[in-house]
Amino acid sequence: MNRKYGLISLIAGLVLVLGIGSVFVFSQVSSEVKGNGEVEEMSPQAMKKFMKEDGTGFIIYSLDKDNRDNYLYSAKKAMEKNDVNGKEINSNDPRYDGSKNQMYYGLDQNADTLAVYKDGEMKNQIDFEEYEPSQLEAELNHFIETSKEMYFSE
Repeated sequence: MNRKYGLISLIAGLVLVLGIGSVFVFSQVSSEVKGNGEVEEMSPQAMKKFMKEDGTGFIIYSLDKDNRDNYLYSAKKAMEKNDVNGKEINSNDPRYDGSKNQMYYGLDQNADTLAVYKDGEMKNQIDFEEYEPSQLEAELNHFIETSKEMYFSE
């Protein structure tokens, strides 16, 4: 009888440990992108390091000088609405080596896009130029909301 209770206790303990462990793992994954709409402008070398070491989150790759502020504003509003943060690399940064493409910095996305990455792999991207300024924020909101559900759900 004691062996039966011991086995039941062991199984219950394993279930408890696995349950706590999975909650910890899922909370860690979702916390990787949680935030309040902040976009961190990163130097090209910092982006390269981030993509190599972590590579998970929402990344803006900017090229168009004239529309950059509008794109960032729309992206920040959509990120704020979805409680996530993002990072940006600006190809007009004087430290950005124009002789190298974005893949050198660990990115696989097109210019003037917001992309979602998981462990350094681009999962999806949305092109800012495909939408009228009046539609962009709503489209970015939908993109971020869908990406969170698909790649970072709790």
